[in-house]
Amino acid sequence: MERFLRRMGYRFASGALHAGIFSLEVLSDLTPGVRMTGRRRLPQNMAGGILGAELATWAAISPSLLPRPWWVTAANVAIGQAAGHWAGATAAYVAKKFLRSIGKRPQDRLTYQYRHRIALGLAAVTMGMTALSVRNQRKQAVLVDKNNDRGPVQALAGTVVGTLGYGSLLLLGEAVQASVDQLSKGLRRWLPALVAWPLGAAGLAAVVFVLSNRVLFRTWIRTVTARAQELNRTVFPGSTMPWEPERSGSPWSYEPWTAVGLQGRSFLSSGPRVDDIRAAIDCQRAHEPIRIYAGLVPGRSIRNAARQVIAEMERTGAFWRNTIVIQMPAGSGWLNNWSTCSYEFLTRGNCATVTLQYDVLASVFSYVVAPDGPVRAAWELITAVKHRLEDLPEGDRPRLYFAGESLGAYAILDNFESVEDLLAACEGAVFSGPPRMTRFTSELHRDPGSLERVPVIDGGKHIRFAAATPHTRHDAFGHSYPQTWQRPRVLIAQHASDAIVWWDKALAFRRPGWIHEPQPDTAYADTFQEMFWAPFITFWQIGLDQINSLNVPGGHGHNYFSEMFWYWDSVLGSQSRVALTPSRARRMEEFIRRDA
Repeated sequence: MERFLRRMGYRFASGALHAGIFSLEVLSDLTPGVRMTGRRRLPQNMAGGILGAELATWAAISPSLLPRPWWVTAANVAIGQAAGHWAGATAAYVAKKFLRSIGKRPQDRLTYQYRHRIALGLAAVTMGMTALSVRNQRKQAVLVDKNNDRGPVQALAGTVVGTLGYGSLLLLGEAVQASVDQLSKGLRRWLPALVAWPLGAAGLAAVVFVLSNRVLFRTWIRTVTARAQELNRTVFPGSTMPWEPERSGSPWSYEPWTAVGLQGRSFLSSGPRVDDIRAAIDCQRAHEPIRIYAGLVPGRSIRNAARQVIAEMERTGAFWRNTIVIQMPAGSGWLNNWSTCSYEFLTRGNCATVTLQYDVLASVFSYVVAPDGPVRAAWELITAVKHRLEDLPEGDRPRLYFAGESLGAYAILDNFESVEDLLAACEGAVFSGPPRMTRFTSELHRDPGSLERVPVIDGGKHIRFAAATPHTRHDAFGHSYPQTWQRPRVLIAQHASDAIVWWDKALAFRRPGWIHEPQPDTAYADTFQEMFWAPFITFWQIGLDQINSLNVPGGHGHNYFSEMFWYWDSVLGSQSRVALTPSRARRMEEFIRRDA
């Protein structure tokens, strides 16, 4: 047994050493300075794959929506080069078979000198693209105020590490190829070669899919869910039980502090109180804002959670406030406190925020596990609140608004089949960062000549999109909207650099219209105008940008901060109790940052 373990350890160490050497050989073959000497380390039959990888590198290091830390560049380069290698090797194989079938051998005419000239040309282009990538990284970092930690060193380090990762992926591909060859070799005893190899490849793919889906993926999801449930029972440092009767989780609440979850406790303990509102907007007449939050309690259905919200609204007197905002959270129960604080200040606290938690998982996992869950939860809450409002005399009903960010925006918007249905359901709404799969926004018909990133809908009559605060008053070209903004008013905020807004599956095979749109308005030009689309590469790039979309200052990526003050001010309009001024906005921002 000891000898067996030693032998296996030796083989493992030998394989790891071979993987490292092979990765270095790949790096050597893709390094322009080495290739210009005419030296090659890899076999000639890999030329097509290496060529495809080199071409893919040019796209992988091209600008995306956000400047990248080194590890994102590394992932871009590794996966991009692997995809390029597969495409190049496949094209070379098909071309070789075709040319042989017609009796042509063009490779005989490619002399060493000719191949060396091609290598020199490609190496020179790669060096130029790398230098351009480093320059672009610096420029793009300045656009989103990240010039301190998104510099050229990060870009170069990511490119080198990514190429080493590509070498490791090649080893994995060789192992898969060997497995398919062995499987097809066994099938040839009963089947012709033309059928054996595809059947062997399909069989191996099916086994990998079943194992990854039923074993790895489901085990991973169970682990993530268990960890999320455990996290949901904890308390953020600084979160304390509220003592205002107007808040859920207080000693007077029907919803206990222990039931509202991690994000609920954070939301209920933060935000302005009546004295904070008086100080920020410089007035004496103000109310204590109402915040109602129903947590995800085991054994309690979403419908019963919505009923608990109604009970809390009755207890706190929410139906006698001027404004009620139904705000749906992201997957884990998180709410954008900038949005909530905005209308709490602007209404002088004469408002109530109501919400419920429908999941403990982060948004991406929540959508993958149950894509209809957020929409159903929003429907239950909206239906319960609207039924109770209908029982009130028409002249005494508070104004109902909707709000949500990311998956919360998706949850509310996809409950409505048309613009008319949404406008009939509320007095107004502010949504930020709706993900690309949101059906409501994807089916809107924008006016001719308007941009996909900042579309104009029906002349701006009821719905307006904004990448920056000036877009509440004019379009991206600086032109006034053809229509006066009438009520109900709906504002949808989506930054040009928000990858969650722009990423979808179609990027893998179709160039989107927004990627080459002009950026006439510098107010929202925080993305690189020289972006270009490449099959699969752009899909992967923007997919990784989603991970990085929160690691940028407010006003960029998926962070919607102080601009929410002006968005809510424009939607509330004359219904706001406070005229928003730069000085008041500054005091509001100072409070939120201090409170956080």
